[in-house]
Amino acid sequence: MWGGLFLALACAQTAPLSSKKAEREQVRPLESASIARGLIGYKNHCAICHFSQSGAKKVGPGLKDIYNLGKFADASKVNDASVEKWILNGGKDMPPFKGELDQSQLHDLVAYLKTL
Repeated sequence: MWGGLFLALACAQTAPLSSKKAEREQVRPLESASIARGLIGYKNHCAICHFSQSGAKKVGPGLKDIYNLGKFADASKVNDASVEKWILNGGKDMPPFKGELDQSQLHDLVAYLKTL
């Protein structure tokens, strides 16, 4: 009887861990797919003016470590909302992409930029 109880408790304790692990594994491919789509968006819209693996200026500033820098050149804070706003509205010498990117493409591009 006790053996069956211990087995039931052990299964009950591992079941939530297994489901949490399954949830994490489901999230990773979605994040990876978003980043991969963001890379394509970067190549199509950003690479002409911005380096991805350097902070050096091309036409616009290099984007390597943009999230780690914490601030844009105008001293505004770097976060998802400000990056999205900058992409959509443009800035000094940067065209706006409001009509060219839908919300999903914007989200994917931001996901990619966070990996730089």
